[in-house]
Amino acid sequence: MGFTISPSKKLKIFIGGNVYNLKIAGTLFDKSVLVNSNNWVYSINSNINYQITPTLNSQFNISYLSAKNTAQGIDSRFYQPNISVKKTLLDNKISLTMQWQNVAFGNMKVNEQSITTYGSSFYTSTNYVQERNIFLINISYFFNKVEKKTKLPSSEFGEKEF
Repeated sequence: MGFTISPSKKLKIFIGGNVYNLKIAGTLFDKSVLVNSNNWVYSINSNINYQITPTLNSQFNISYLSAKNTAQGIDSRFYQPNISVKKTLLDNKISLTMQWQNVAFGNMKVNEQSITTYGSSFYTSTNYVQERNIFLINISYFFNKVEKKTKLPSSEFGEKEF
C-alpha cells in the first residue's frame, strides 16, 4: 500500500509499505533437516520531494526492509537513505544533479546487513557492509529537447478508437 500527499504546491510526500507473514515449512538436504519458520516481515519506502524554485528541486528517500526469516536462519534489517538536488539551466537543456547515496548520518549502520544461518551442527554469521556516503555529480545536456506534446493523426474511427 502506498499514498502520496501534497501539503503544498512545492512539497510532495510518498509513503508506501508492505507487510506479510513469511512461513517456510518443509525439509532440506534430502529430508534430513526439518524447516519450520514463521515471522512477520515489512518494508517501508518514503520519498519527499521539495521544489525549491522552478529550476531547483530537492529529494530525500529511504527504503527499509525489516529482519526476515530464511529456511535456516535470519537476515537482519536493511535500509538505505539518499539525498539529491537537481538544478536545470538554459530552458531545461542542461541538468546538474548532485546525489548523496547511502547517507550515514553519524555512525548509523546504513547499507549493512547481517545474514545468520544455523543448523544442528553449524552456525555462521556474515556481515555485509557496502559502501556508504557515496557522492555523485551528474551533468546532462539535452539535444533537441521537445517541450510540446506531439499531436497524433486522427483516425477514421474517431478519437476513442482504443
